[in-house]
Amino acid sequence: MKSTDDLMNELSKESCKINRFLRSNPDSFVYENIHDFWESVIKKSEFSKSNIINKSDFSYCYFYDVINGRKIPNKDKIIRLILTMHLDLDDCQQALRLSGRSSLYPRIKRDSIIIFAVNQGLTVFQCNELLIKHGEEPLK
Repeated sequence: MKSTDDLMNELSKESCKINRFLRSNPDSFVYENIHDFWESVIKKSEFSKSNIINKSDFSYCYFYDVINGRKIPNKDKIIRLILTMHLDLDDCQQALRLSGRSSLYPRIKRDSIIIFAVNQGLTVFQCNELLIKHGEEPLK
């Protein structure tokens, strides 16, 4: 499997033909089902679904709509789930990507604080305290 940089370089070449690129790199594409992703990270977190629902302050119905792929939460709600389950930054970025949301970017002050919170295993409450302390909007 080629690295992301190799794929980008290949796609950036003027001589690139998309049909040939797609045929020659079938193992390089990420195909993930959002439901499978949420189920795997819930299992990884070792928290029960009811515990996650309570700590993330989601309603029962909304939580199940999200993990079953019926609803796509906004960026803040995804981050709240990630913080609640004490997942790592890779899981956070993947959840954002699979949900069609922008990744956290360290050059954005608010995103930097959130990245720090995820990396430090902070709770939603602790992350919100940091955001407010530094003049940023808390997670909604």
